[in-house]
Amino acid sequence: MKQAFLFLFLFLSLLMGSLVVFKIATIQADTTNTQESTSETIKTPFAEGCNKCHGDEDAYKEWTQAGHSHALVNLLEGPYEVKTSCLSCHSSGYTLFAERGIPGHPYNEKTAVNAVACSSCHSHASKEEHLLVVPANKLCISCHKMDCGCAGAGIVHQSQAEMFLGREGAGVKRMPSPHVRAMKKRCVHCHMAKNEPKKDGQETVAKHGGHTFKADFSTCGSAGCHDSVDNDMATKLPLYRAEIEAKMKEVKTMLDNAADNTSQAYKDAKLNYDMVKGDSGYGLHNIPYARALLEHSLSLKPQLTFAKDQ
Repeated sequence: MKQAFLFLFLFLSLLMGSLVVFKIATIQADTTNTQESTSETIKTPFAEGCNKCHGDEDAYKEWTQAGHSHALVNLLEGPYEVKTSCLSCHSSGYTLFAERGIPGHPYNEKTAVNAVACSSCHSHASKEEHLLVVPANKLCISCHKMDCGCAGAGIVHQSQAEMFLGREGAGVKRMPSPHVRAMKKRCVHCHMAKNEPKKDGQETVAKHGGHTFKADFSTCGSAGCHDSVDNDMATKLPLYRAEIEAKMKEVKTMLDNAADNTSQAYKDAKLNYDMVKGDSGYGLHNIPYARALLEHSLSLKPQLTFAKDQ
């Protein structure tokens, strides 16, 4: 009887051990899947692998057209010194892999494989709408802001949040975009708006909006915000852009010819210039604020010193 019990115990132990080994192997196999933007030959525990379940969905197909799908490549091949901390915005899974850690697998810019993908915005454990990791009005500005610090001291990496909210510039009062009050969900209100006809009553993969995050000015009127007269952006936008770019060129010439780049006047003028440039190249998210920033920079010209031949 004792021998039979011992045999049964050993058999169950071996069975349980086999199941554990099989489960670990399954998990490891799952984590070797990569995003479409990474090489399929990479074997790593850091791959997100959301495409296994969501690869056929419109949202995922739209994401492949988005700048987010190239965020990691842009970081690694960009002009700035790459730091592991940069991955908090440029690669999904940073918090999970870096803070919790995986024994024997250091997480850094050399081992990261995910671009900015699903888990940067969504979590199955979330109780927020659409399973967002934070409310929509706080989500995008967690990365699209000036104070990331990774690019280096005094470098404005990007400035969409500050420009939209109309703050942090030098010598100019706070000037929030008129859209701040109207757009309670902030960025997603425009960048995820879809204005494309449905096919057979079904949603289609969008070229603009949705998970492409590409804002299309044609949605301004269709969303019920502006009528056709107010929404003539095809005419207005080139005029705005030409005005801002002309001012930027004037400020840059002034900065390039300044003999002393340590004065407060120089630093203030350059900050305003960098903020406008860091927002889509010409302050698109808040044209009135962009105009005010550049005009203040130009007003500082008498306080700057220039070489004698200028």
